[in-house]
Amino acid sequence: MSLVQLDGVTKYFGDQLVFDRIAAAVERGDKIGLVGPNGVGKTTVLRIIAEEILPDSGSVRKASQCRIGYLPQRPERTWDMTLRHLLMTELSEIRRLAEALGRLEREMAFPEVYQDPRLLEQVMIRYGQLQEEFRLAGGYSYEVKMKQVLRGLGFSEEHLDRPVAEFSGGEAVRAELARLLLTEPDLLLLDEPTNHLDMQATEWLEGYLRELKKAVILVSHDRYFLDSICNRIWELDNHQLLQYKGNFTRYAALRQERLSRQEAEYQAFVEEAQRLQAYIDRYRAGNRARQAQSREKRLAKLKAVSRPTATAAVNLKLAFDANSVKQVLLVEEMAIGYDKPLVRNLNLTVLRGERWGIIGPNGVGKSTLLKVLVEEESPLAGSFAWGDGVAIGYFRQGLDDMQEDNTILDEVLEARNLPVGEMRSFLARFLFTGDQVFRKIGTLSGGERCRVALAKLILQRPNVLLLDEPTNHLDVVSREALERALADFQGTMLLVTHDRYLLDKLVTHLLVLEPEGYEVFEGNYTAYREHKRQEREAAAAALETEAPARTRRQPVKEAKRDLARDLACVEEAITAAEQELQKLAEEMADPDVYTDGEAIRALSLRHREVSQGLEELYHRWEELLLELEQESNGV
Repeated sequence: MSLVQLDGVTKYFGDQLVFDRIAAAVERGDKIGLVGPNGVGKTTVLRIIAEEILPDSGSVRKASQCRIGYLPQRPERTWDMTLRHLLMTELSEIRRLAEALGRLEREMAFPEVYQDPRLLEQVMIRYGQLQEEFRLAGGYSYEVKMKQVLRGLGFSEEHLDRPVAEFSGGEAVRAELARLLLTEPDLLLLDEPTNHLDMQATEWLEGYLRELKKAVILVSHDRYFLDSICNRIWELDNHQLLQYKGNFTRYAALRQERLSRQEAEYQAFVEEAQRLQAYIDRYRAGNRARQAQSREKRLAKLKAVSRPTATAAVNLKLAFDANSVKQVLLVEEMAIGYDKPLVRNLNLTVLRGERWGIIGPNGVGKSTLLKVLVEEESPLAGSFAWGDGVAIGYFRQGLDDMQEDNTILDEVLEARNLPVGEMRSFLARFLFTGDQVFRKIGTLSGGERCRVALAKLILQRPNVLLLDEPTNHLDVVSREALERALADFQGTMLLVTHDRYLLDKLVTHLLVLEPEGYEVFEGNYTAYREHKRQEREAAAAALETEAPARTRRQPVKEAKRDLARDLACVEEAITAAEQELQKLAEEMADPDVYTDGEAIRALSLRHREVSQGLEELYHRWEELLLELEQESNGV
């Protein structure tokens, strides 16, 4: 049976139809990307599957004992506990089993137990049952997995003992995501899970979900993310749910084929209807009236074909009045930060027409750098200078530079004073038509605020763009429109983004900020990843070449060991220890053993030693895995 089955599900909000009689099934192991424009009902589908809201008609059937985990875009639940307590609460069953196993091990060492064969047999039977439950629940690896998930999502050891209630909005979303991943539900529902992740955490989650054996439905506008994970795509379009096999790129091709085919069928229908109608009009009253009546019947029976509806997209065109000088920006020995520097000794020259992508982990200073360059913050040391003729357009990540009580029309008129009629026509290019232009800024969604910010940016006619996460609230169609506009822009650009697709399509250079420094690279994101891969391979080859000489001179240093080989050795040791534990459990269940007090004590002691050793092996495996991940990411 399918994990979840949607049969004829319809949903209204008031008198507004969201979707009509949609049907779909989720199978075990499915990785489904749910796509469509903003406001089309993607979150509503997830909430219905999660049983947070009910459909107006139709049914949602769930397999017996199917566990569903749901991550909303903005979790409303607040946790009055530390992050460690929150995550350990989700592992309460494993903790309970571990404590029960410990109690039984201690009981087995009591003379009144091991000297009573009948009582010992009862204890051993229960011990074997608990041990199997512990193994199946992942009890031998849960601590490693917890730390792996936390580090993958960008948490440090310091976060573990902080109250979740004190976390920022982004940290709270990541904490909820970590909790869900550790519970391992049969079906994960993820609504924009990468919104608060930096690029490194996004790529970690990408790999985690790709290898996960459970089913996943995810709403995302990250095309790289969808391509890497998904084997099916659900598209909400015109109140219907359309299904495609393959990842996002395959879906985009199949969708275009469908639309082209539907357009051709529509045109054929129109042409045939017009031909029949022309004949009827011409010969209705003449000597061919009978043939005209026949054509009229054929026209009545002609099956209507609807024209494919195009998804509305913003119409962006970036232009400026005058070029800047050739050297647009010069940064010399600059340090930026707040209480302490985030970036030190930054030297950078940006020339006219260059497009710089600025990347790095969260909190490393990317947004701060842009704020310094627009003089909202001051550098801690060093200096920067803009060239003559530079006109800056700044798109801020928080979209918090607008007056909440302003109407949309008032807000854009402050950017450029145009006649009201002309400005309303301009706003229509950003999908604000009719009375929508009188909506208050404070009532707008993130995507709508983003469109207002882009409208203001275009009105300023800058020749240098400073963009801080401009695609964060845009759906795929609007992202593609922005991408085309930026590709056609003839000016200079500094772009902070986690959108790897945008980085590949647009940038000519990268400024890579890291906690320990920065790096400048000429090329796009994929070229940078390939460059780092070649660097790692060259370093590994150099180490292999030096290995014989090092062996003669001195022991191999831990910092230069072969991480992959060490990891494989630790994994072999873990397997051997797990097998020994299983063997010990079987021996302890043998009547000839558990009736022998000395033997059972020795086996219990050995079991405890192997268990402790296994925990150490898991810890070592975690350390090696982290080092290997850092090597792979070029850290």
